[in-house]
Order: sequence, then structure tokens, then C-alpha cells
Amino acid sequence: MQPPLRPDLPYYRLLLYAAGVGLVGGLLATLFYLALRLGFQVLWNELPNRAILPHWDDLRYRVWLITGMGGFLVGLIIKYLGAEGGLSDSVRELHATGKLDYRFLPGTVLAAWLSLTVGSSAGPESPMIEMNGGFASWLADRLRLSLKDSRILTFCGMGSGMGVFFSAPMGAALFVLEVPHRRSLEFFEAIIPTLLASFLGFFVFRNMTGITLGGIYQFPPYEELRRVDIYSALGLGVIGAGFGLLFLGINYLVERLCQPLRRRPLLLITLGGLAFGIIAMFYPITLFYGEAQIQEIIDTGMRYSPGILFTVAVMKILSLSLSIQTGFKGGVVFPVFFVGACVGMGIHNLLPAIPVAVALVCTMSAVAVTVVNAPLGMVMILNVISHSTITPLITTAALVSFLLTQPFSYVVSQRQRDDFKR
Repeated sequence: MQPPLRPDLPYYRLLLYAAGVGLVGGLLATLFYLALRLGFQVLWNELPNRAILPHWDDLRYRVWLITGMGGFLVGLIIKYLGAEGGLSDSVRELHATGKLDYRFLPGTVLAAWLSLTVGSSAGPESPMIEMNGGFASWLADRLRLSLKDSRILTFCGMGSGMGVFFSAPMGAALFVLEVPHRRSLEFFEAIIPTLLASFLGFFVFRNMTGITLGGIYQFPPYEELRRVDIYSALGLGVIGAGFGLLFLGINYLVERLCQPLRRRPLLLITLGGLAFGIIAMFYPITLFYGEAQIQEIIDTGMRYSPGILFTVAVMKILSLSLSIQTGFKGGVVFPVFFVGACVGMGIHNLLPAIPVAVALVCTMSAVAVTVVNAPLGMVMILNVISHSTITPLITTAALVSFLLTQPFSYVVSQRQRDDFKR
């Protein structure tokens, strides 16, 4: 017989636990980030150089070998260590139990690290939620916390990881609190503890790596908010919503195509790695989860026609869907940011009167909001990584996208909270 749960914690003690989770979670996420950088360096720079493949043109036609073998190895990790689930499963567990399953954390972390390292298009936010949220849930069980406090501490763990990878503590906290719901955040009692944990996670990351807050991407300057740009943001919100829905449609089709091989997961994930590796042979920029590649679009995208940029966006959507549906561990936020950047640059090249920064950031916001239904978090995150003067325009595009696509979401387990009587 298990010991009874404790009553709800005094608020100061809850904040103390939240701070501890933020510091430890920030350390875990930072170590994961550094391990990821090391993996990229070894697999994509040092090993090809030793194989006398010093240039990308020599490597690109062999990339499917790396991604296919990577898929096979990820499949072995999942088979023998266990790494089930994803963002939808995490949200479902949060609603059902107030916690995340932490039994397979070693396998989850290793499978996620290898998935990202071998070039999967899936992003790091879902593994960070599972890893840090799982750690916080484990701690809550050790402390025998109440359902309410366990859930708050789990959100704190999730926020600490997102504070590292988004480099935007407020945006990260809002994102993890919005993701469980279709209509923005509802667990209001977790806002301050999650924000504290998110900030401390970023604080650890900043001190260990030297990476500062904001300015992740160098957009062209946008110095004054013009009236016409508000109307542009409305249109960009509509277009971004359309590409977000396109991702949901392609993802659904890929899921159905993969269904016959669900009983042979090792074969399925190997074929998935081969498939997005073949796409990368022809569209190299679709490799990896898109964080670094967004700056490449900002710097060089004006050289390309709108048709090429829209095609790259669709190929990234296909690569992301293949990564997720065949079993690679990862999320969707940074990849759909990349999709939005490609679409936004294509729109600017088609309509040069729309400033580059406005076109890119508004479309990034609209696509991401359509996919994950987290408008507050997306606005805050994109505000930090772009320009503060664009905030009203990011908000406009996010709201348009949110209002147009309310019935749809990548996170199918999103629902209203039902614990007010507990």
C-alpha cells in the first residue's frame, strides 16, 4: 500500500521546488544541447573529412546512407530501451494523471539525441518536454505531492527545457501551458512557477554556454511600424494558416501510408530515414530540424524564386511528416518555423513592398499557431528572436491563424481541463 499524498504545498515551498526543478532541468537541457552540438560536429564534419569527403557536394549523394542507418539505430534503441510516445501522448498523460511517464527516460533521451543528430526534421521541443517533464514528475512522486502540485511541478520541468531551446523564458512558459489546450492556457495556477523554472533553465544555459537572450536570427532592420503592414500581416496570417493546414494534411496522409508497417517498426523507421535522406539529396536545406537553416533563408533567400522557396517549404513538410510518422523522436515547432520562413521569403520575393522581416516573422507565427494552437507562446518567442517593433504584426498574424484554424491541431489530445472539482 502506497503512502497517502500530501496536501497542497504552501506557495513559497512550491516556488522553491519550482526553482530547483528549473536549475536541474536547465542543466539537463544544456547538457543535451551540448551533446547535440558534439554529435553534429563528429557525424557531419569530422567523420566525412576522415573519409576524404571535405565538401557537402561530395557528401550529399551519400546522405541517405547516414539517415537510413541512423533510423535503424534509433529503432534499436526504441525496441530495447523503450522510448514510446510523443507530444500528443505527453498531453494526454498530463490531463489524465497530472504527470508524465518517466519509466523510459534513458531510451527517450538517447533516441531523441540520435534522431536529431542523424538529420531528422523533427525538432527538440518534444524530447525536452518528455525528458524534463518526466524528471519533474519523478521528483513529484518521490515527494508524494498532490495531483495539483505534481502537475505544476511537471509544467515547471517542461518549461525549464523549453527555456533553454527557445531562449525566451516567458514564451517557453506560455508555450508549455498552452499546448495541452485548444483555446490557450487554462492551468493558470502554474504560470508563475513555470515562468520561474523557465527563467532559471535559461539562466543555467546562459552561464554554461554564453549564449545571450534574444537575437537568435539577424533579420533585416525594420525601424517603423507602418499602417499598410498591419494589412499585410492579416494576409500573411491567412497564407500561413493555409500552409499550417497543408502540414496537417500531409502528416495525416503519411500516417495512413505508414499504417501497414506499424507492426514492423524497425523496418518502418529505417525506410523513413532513407526517405528523408533522399529528399535531402535534392533539397539539402531540409536536413536537420531547421533552427540553423532559418538564418540561411534570411541571408540567401532573396536569390531564389518564390516557386523554389514554396517547393522547399513543401519538401520540409514532407520530410518532417516522414520523420515523425516513421518513429523518429522529435517535435514540430522549429521545423514549422523554417517552413514559415521559406513561405514568408517567397511572398516577399513575389511582393517586395512587404518588408522581409514582416513577411518572414508573421508567416512563421501563423504556421506555428495553426499547428500547435499556442498563440501567446509563439508571439513571445518570435518577438524575442526577431524585433520588438514587429510584435503587433506577429500578434495580428497569430490571431488570424488561430481564429481560422480552431478545429485543427497537430496535438490531437488537446482538450479543456476538467479538474476544478478535484
